[in-house]
Amino acid sequence: MNVPVSGKQKTSRRKIMTIPFPHTPLRFAATMAASVFMAGAVMAQDVTIKLSTVNAPTSESWLAAQVAAERVTERTEGRVAFQLFPSAQLGSTTDSIEQASQGLPVMTFTSASFLASFDVPELSIVEGPFVIANSEEGERLAFSTLMQGFYDKLAAGAGVRVVALNWFDGPRHMIGNAAYPTPDALKGVRMRVPPVETWLKTFEPMGVVATTVQAAEVYAALSQGAVTAAESPLTGLRASGWHEVAKEITLTGHFNLFTGWVISEATYQALSEGDRAILMEEFRLGGQALTKTSADLEGEIRKEFEAQGVTFHEADIEAYRAATAGFFTSFPNWPAGLYDQARAAATGTE
Repeated sequence: MNVPVSGKQKTSRRKIMTIPFPHTPLRFAATMAASVFMAGAVMAQDVTIKLSTVNAPTSESWLAAQVAAERVTERTEGRVAFQLFPSAQLGSTTDSIEQASQGLPVMTFTSASFLASFDVPELSIVEGPFVIANSEEGERLAFSTLMQGFYDKLAAGAGVRVVALNWFDGPRHMIGNAAYPTPDALKGVRMRVPPVETWLKTFEPMGVVATTVQAAEVYAALSQGAVTAAESPLTGLRASGWHEVAKEITLTGHFNLFTGWVISEATYQALSEGDRAILMEEFRLGGQALTKTSADLEGEIRKEFEAQGVTFHEADIEAYRAATAGFFTSFPNWPAGLYDQARAAATGTE
């Protein structure tokens, strides 16, 4: 089931539009941040938000984001409008977060592990290997008291407000030119790994040669042999087309990323209390819709891929669990007992 994109809006005064602007220079940030913050300090105002992602416009997460954005605009009667920037048109995920942090009216798709680098290291716990059993645990953890404390710390320290981190697009698997049924098979493999601590501390101990490649460039890197492996959920693989140039998928399910949307705190504060609530509600619902869509599509995508010559391989999950167990003791700046707190929040026993 594909997430539908809403049709014409009946009540909104402004339309959502996709504008292929180039990367916004960060030197603009100081001026823009000051104007947004000062206006928000006086009164709630109409806001046009730049919705940004590095994902392709065909990705399920982007389709769901358009629906959520349209609903926000409609319910706020046009007071909150959006311009759409898929495919890294505003730069990398880090670029967009930095723009939001400096007060620009930017809302970007990211993950907890990226946010952890903004002086909230505790957030990286949720993206440890095999830390949740399913998306139901993920939803509970994403909106737990534990996580809300981390979100507030991020807003106060970095000027970035979490809107919703429950956009689960399915467990991530490995794709490459060979099968990786056990961790030993990864030794010496040139794998595309984002320059994020959680990824690096998961894969490097297994002997992977971690190679940084932007998401939009992975297709070319795989086809040219610059990397020989990558990892992604099945929905992401279909959207990016990586399966066209790498024909072996190993079902490791090593991560279920806590992805979702964050916004400039200055922009968030410029909204009325009611419009903030609408923004939060619709993007939480959008995450739930994406989670369901991703689960529904997995079987369909597998059949589609197999018809295109892709071979699926089972993985020794217990071997992978053992190989990655050191992850949870590799963060000296985590508070004591953080893993147990996260598990309690995920299982509803916090």
